[in-house]
Amino acid sequence: MKKTNRILTVLIFIFLYIPMAVLVVASFNTGKNLSVFESFTLNQYKELFKDKDLLALLGNSLLISILSTAISTAFGTFAAVGIHNLKPKMRKVVMSLTNIPMTNPDIVTGISLSLLFVFVGSNMLGQKESLNFGTLLIAHITFSLPYIILNVMPKLQQMNPALTDAAMDLGCTPVQSFFKVTLHEIMPGIVSGAIMAFTMSLDDFVISYFVTGSGFVTLPVEIYSYTKKPIHPKIYAMFTLLFVLIFVLMVTMNLLQIRGERKKEETYVKQEKPAMKIFRRVCAGVCALAVVLGCGWLIVNNQNKQVTLNVMNWGQNIADGSDGTTDIIKAFEEKYPHIKVNYSTYDSNETLYSKLKGGGLTVDLIIPSDYMIARMIAEDMLLPLDFSNIPNYKNVQADFKNTAYDPDNTYSVPYTWGTVGIIYNEKYVDGEDVTGWELLWNEKYAKKILMFDNSRDAFGIAQYKLGYDVNTMDEAELQACADELSRQRSVVRKYVMDQIYADMEGENAWIGAYYAGDCMMMMENNENLRFYLPENQGFNLFIDAMCIPSCAENKKEAELFIDFMCQPEISGANMDYICYGSPIEGARDYMDPELANNPVVYPDAEILKNGSSYAYLPEKTTRFVEDLFMKIRIE
Repeated sequence: MKKTNRILTVLIFIFLYIPMAVLVVASFNTGKNLSVFESFTLNQYKELFKDKDLLALLGNSLLISILSTAISTAFGTFAAVGIHNLKPKMRKVVMSLTNIPMTNPDIVTGISLSLLFVFVGSNMLGQKESLNFGTLLIAHITFSLPYIILNVMPKLQQMNPALTDAAMDLGCTPVQSFFKVTLHEIMPGIVSGAIMAFTMSLDDFVISYFVTGSGFVTLPVEIYSYTKKPIHPKIYAMFTLLFVLIFVLMVTMNLLQIRGERKKEETYVKQEKPAMKIFRRVCAGVCALAVVLGCGWLIVNNQNKQVTLNVMNWGQNIADGSDGTTDIIKAFEEKYPHIKVNYSTYDSNETLYSKLKGGGLTVDLIIPSDYMIARMIAEDMLLPLDFSNIPNYKNVQADFKNTAYDPDNTYSVPYTWGTVGIIYNEKYVDGEDVTGWELLWNEKYAKKILMFDNSRDAFGIAQYKLGYDVNTMDEAELQACADELSRQRSVVRKYVMDQIYADMEGENAWIGAYYAGDCMMMMENNENLRFYLPENQGFNLFIDAMCIPSCAENKKEAELFIDFMCQPEISGANMDYICYGSPIEGARDYMDPELANNPVVYPDAEILKNGSSYAYLPEKTTRFVEDLFMKIRIE
């Protein structure tokens, strides 16, 4: 039996740590293929320490983790002492309430905190940007506190109460007794709780995602957008260093717990001096580092005379210098040294809309799609542009002016355009089955099909399949589309946005519907993938455009950015990375010829005649569609 238990224990540890082992090995590999180790290198670590932006994000995460740990440790320790001194029944009730933040789903905690911060900041304090560094810090303190309390409470219960009585009999005040006796006894619990709080804070994504403003982003939130392009090996190096840090902290925590268990075998006098020394060093180090980082961050932000331009775009939808492309943001900052671009992402038009509609954010530039622009215009969520700051607007092709979503060219300047079609793996999908949108309903490929995780695109595909107007407002037709999507539910593997990359490239799924440019990126990483436009049934032809939301604080700088993106050489270099069509005259001449002549990026004019654009639907219709889609997803 003992041998079996040991074998099971070893297997469990192998299962838990093999992924980390793969990550560590990959960080030292010269090749990008995880299945082949070419040769040993430290270049990834060198690249990591050269990347100021990535290190800044890591610094943000460390700053928020250290500050929240220091504050929650202090408050949590005193709270634990107070709870310990309550009557048993009341203590049980309070401890049950303390456990709720840990058992509550992170997404519920994140959304509820976000709503609270927006309500208090916007409605009660009149703040324009109610989600900021302070709200992120408060959120991290909130979910860290229970871990401190739960680690300190057992130590308080194990402590002999006669020790504090003896200390006071010898002349100590209650406060002196706490710091000289109680604090010493519960020190292992405090340190282990602090280490656990630090690791939870450093790792947190879900709660941080909902309470993060536009000016301060942590590493996990930023990494979430790294779904389109293969992760750069320097990220493996960073993850390896973080793993080592967490591993060392956890070993330290366990050693401290073991030391605490041995206290009964040692005399109080002998243990007091080294224990207090360790405690003081840990506390002093944590507090000093927190103060230094906090002051440094405040000084840098207060002395920085640059204007911070907050740009929100689809995930990784701008050239960043990788793959030999131009770093667009760096090029803009070099041209305008007084402007610093803070770039953040979203994964769908609906996500962007909800973020802006919810309030609490200050964003200067957004790049939504056509139908969402029309909706935002109708709801007074966009500011009119000053085209005197955008002289390069003259480079925009005539076909992309006076559009249905912005007929007077008042609120938007086109950024890119593309189509929505089907991506499939020819190794598994029979070519004779690739005839139209019905491929997404083919039971032959059940659980190997991916579908859009947003109502507009999902209903659009159903409308094309059934032959309805893609902008229908007829509720009977919309209900028929919902029924069609419900019927599809049994063959769908899952509903996705940018998560489609991993499944299609890794061949976990064989068929999906997505945007042409993104499909081009996937095809670059898997030679078996193909793209198809169901031209006989119709398909979506969309435009993404640059707009300035009503919450913007740096409108002129945003217009300078728009003007910069309207230069043919800049737009062309950007399209080389994102693989979409450019609406700028002459930009195609600056693109890689292979890409500029690719029919996926630039379909034939005859094919494009079969495409149609989504129009703005009235609020009632939009809500009706969203409710229907939510019911389908719940199924």
